[in-house]
Amino acid sequence: MRRQQTLLGIALLLAGIWAYDGLRFVDFRLVNLIHRVIAEQDSGLLLMTAVAVTGLNTVRVLPLYLGAFILMEETVPEKGPWTQRFLGYLIPALLVPGAYLASKLLYDSPHDFGWPAVMSLLGVIVVHALSRYRQSLFLKTATFGMFSFGWQWLGLVPALTDYGFGRGDLAVDVKNAAQFLGHEGLLQQWSLLSFGVFVLIAVTMAMFMVDYRNHMELVRRHQEKELEMRQAALRNLEARSRAEMQQLVHDLKTPLMTVQGLVSLIGMTNDPAKTAEYTSRIEQSVERMNHMISEILHPETRRRVAGEELARKLHSHVSGVNWSGVRFEVGDNLPVVEVNVVRMIRAIANLIQNAREAMGDSTEPVLVRVQNEGGDLRIEVIDKGPGIPPEMLPQLFTPGFSTKHSSGLGLPFAREVIVEEHGGQLTVNSRPGKGTTIVVKLPGGIT
Repeated sequence: MRRQQTLLGIALLLAGIWAYDGLRFVDFRLVNLIHRVIAEQDSGLLLMTAVAVTGLNTVRVLPLYLGAFILMEETVPEKGPWTQRFLGYLIPALLVPGAYLASKLLYDSPHDFGWPAVMSLLGVIVVHALSRYRQSLFLKTATFGMFSFGWQWLGLVPALTDYGFGRGDLAVDVKNAAQFLGHEGLLQQWSLLSFGVFVLIAVTMAMFMVDYRNHMELVRRHQEKELEMRQAALRNLEARSRAEMQQLVHDLKTPLMTVQGLVSLIGMTNDPAKTAEYTSRIEQSVERMNHMISEILHPETRRRVAGEELARKLHSHVSGVNWSGVRFEVGDNLPVVEVNVVRMIRAIANLIQNAREAMGDSTEPVLVRVQNEGGDLRIEVIDKGPGIPPEMLPQLFTPGFSTKHSSGLGLPFAREVIVEEHGGQLTVNSRPGKGTTIVVKLPGGIT
């Protein structure tokens, strides 16, 4: 890509040098037009001729500035030190005057490197200095075209001739025609007005070009960051799902081993009573597996479970995924609740995992307290971590929000299961520097 840009810059410079001779036939037509202006003494035609001369000069010099700018982009680093950038700015400062000199030597060109050319060159350097990122070829062409067209008008201001402006043959002929017609003032006003308008347009376009490219680059980087966050969230979700699948396999393994053992016992006994007992226990184990699978596939599935059993299953889940530093306190007389056991355990396990991660490397355990509160089942997840800033509390359950650069899906899932699906309560009490307590309350007293 860099090689292509370099070749394009060189090609534009060569095209600019060739343009002095290649467009000479247009010079002849404009000379005839100037003669017609004098013969007809037409001030309107004089101004139209001035536009044509300025446009021709712009077409001739535009490839030079574009080529110089492209070569400068390939040389000057976008975020390099100012010393290196300054040396890079010498490229157009040497190439453009060199191109003018080459056209004189090759084609005996009447065009000289005057003040309009110097100002156009400075515009090229300033645009590059203000731009943090590369610009498209279309925007560069439009901006530098306007700059060049505006500066070229100064070459037709009669009052500036003695200061090095407008020393080319066509510019001199137009000013001489205006003097002959007595319209120097008109040409001067028209040229200064055109200069102001087109340079103002060029400055506006340059600001737009820089701001637009900078904005698009920021948008691109923001999109890349969002993509990275989504990919991280997917990886986190995959890891969480894998852990939950491993726990499911672990939970299913117990009744499967029971079935396997009972089948072996059936094969070893001839006692009809024992066979009936073993068969009944096999049916119970299969029913347990059926419940577990149904709860995974159908979130609306519910079953009545004692608070002690739910606490035991939660403890088994936490132990199964090897989370160290979690301590359980289970009270007496826990109520019966009607829940989707698999989803409820996943939801509360998410809260425990977040609490454990908030503790970092601390040896202090996360406390999970399960107790009866007025006939409802109350589960507290208590950590002694850094706490949550008050301004972040309202966003905790927003999908995608995370204080740990994770997926931000654990807490929203917990809220969905506990509050929306089971009509429970989920509250967060946190004090920065003291820790966080998350309270889950599930309706109990089911008979």
